[in-house]
Amino acid sequence: MPSDRNELERQFWDTCEELHISDTNRSILESFLAPLRNKDAATYFHYLHSLRVGLLARLIGRFIYHEEKPLFFAGALHDLGKCQTPLEILGKTESWTDEDQKTVQQHVMDGYRLIRGRLDITAEIMVWHHRFQVNGYPEELPPPLHKYRESMKLLICEYGRIVALADVYDALHRADAKFGEKRRLTGEEIKEKMFIFNPDRKKLVTALYDSGIFSL
Repeated sequence: MPSDRNELERQFWDTCEELHISDTNRSILESFLAPLRNKDAATYFHYLHSLRVGLLARLIGRFIYHEEKPLFFAGALHDLGKCQTPLEILGKTESWTDEDQKTVQQHVMDGYRLIRGRLDITAEIMVWHHRFQVNGYPEELPPPLHKYRESMKLLICEYGRIVALADVYDALHRADAKFGEKRRLTGEEIKEKMFIFNPDRKKLVTALYDSGIFSL
């Protein structure tokens, strides 16, 4: 993923064109992302993270022959609810307290409520993105917004898993104190943690590194 902010945004909007996303849906994306982009430095950090996760989820989807658009949308909007997280918590670089953690966890359902009614499939996918980790959340998923075929239910869950994979990979590149001293993890350390955090997707993680979608 590009590290330059302008290049990242350019790549994101160029991808909208590659995926033939309509002007209407592009405007919806832009309006949903605007609070993260414009509210504060802490939310801007998560805006850039969201762009990277959208791009990465799309690449993973293409690699394993899934639909790219729903992964791109869900990846880009997975952290939308953080525009409603208190800034004094969101901007912390030290470890969160248990109370902080509970507050931050609300971002999933906050984002879901913001998106549903406009991008229902995106909302259904993004609500899964923290469900696959240890002590995953939310504890209970909201009822389906529509009556889906069983195959669609499985796809929504699988797309949520892919977004989770992209989210964890990008988040591991942050410099914070979550794993001890405040520093950036090395590429090898990130790869090791990707295997630890994703034991159900070890073969896919290996393939993503081998293909260059994930890099050291």
